[in-house]
Amino acid sequence: MNAAATISLAPALVVDPVDYLLVDLATGRHLPGDAVHVEQLAEEHGLTCTEAREAVEAAWQLGFVLLGPGGTSGIVSWTPESTQRQLHRLARAMVAAVAGVGAGRQAPRHVIDGEQSRLGAVQLFGLTTPDDVDVFLELGRALLGSTAPALVDEVTVPLAVLLSEAAQVVHGMEFAAPAAVRREMVATMVSSLIDGRIDDFRDAIADYVVALSID
Repeated sequence: MNAAATISLAPALVVDPVDYLLVDLATGRHLPGDAVHVEQLAEEHGLTCTEAREAVEAAWQLGFVLLGPGGTSGIVSWTPESTQRQLHRLARAMVAAVAGVGAGRQAPRHVIDGEQSRLGAVQLFGLTTPDDVDVFLELGRALLGSTAPALVDEVTVPLAVLLSEAAQVVHGMEFAAPAAVRREMVATMVSSLIDGRIDDFRDAIADYVVALSID
C-alpha cells in the first residue's frame, strides 16, 4: 500500500467572508463608528469585491454595521453589548431545544457529546476562545445543528470571535464571573442534560448568561 494513502488529512477550515470582518472588529482593526468599505475589505483580506460586499451585508444583518447607500460601505455599529444580545438569542434557542426533548427524558447522547471541530475563523486567525465559552458554543451547535443550522452559523461564529481573549483585551471586556465559576456552570449544563434534568439545565444556562455579562 502506498504510504501516502494512509495519511489522515485534517478537515479544511471553513471561513465565511464575514468572518474576516468579525475578526477585524474583535482585534480593533475596525472600531465602533469606523467606516468599512467593500474595496478596502477585499484588498486587505484577499477577497473578491463580491465576497467583501457579502461580508458587509452579513454584518448588517447581524446588526453590527449600518449599511451605506448602494451597499458598498458601512459604519461599524457593533459594541460588546451587541454580542450580549447574540448570546441571549442562542441561550433561548438552546433552552427551547432541550424543552422539546421532553421533561423527565434523557437527551440523546449525540446531543450531549456531538463532536464538533473548533470554528474555522477562530483557528485560522489564531484567536483563543475561553474554554467555558468554547464548550458552551459546541453544546449549542450540538443541540441546534440539525434543527436550526442557519441560527448556528449566524450566532455561534460571531460569539466565538467576539468573545475571544483578544476581543476582551482590545475592548476592555470583563465578564461578571471568573472563568472557574463559568466552567462549573457549563459542567452543570452538561450533567443536567445527561440526567434529563431540564429545569436544572434552564437554570444553569440563565446563570451562565448572567456570568458572561460585561461589567
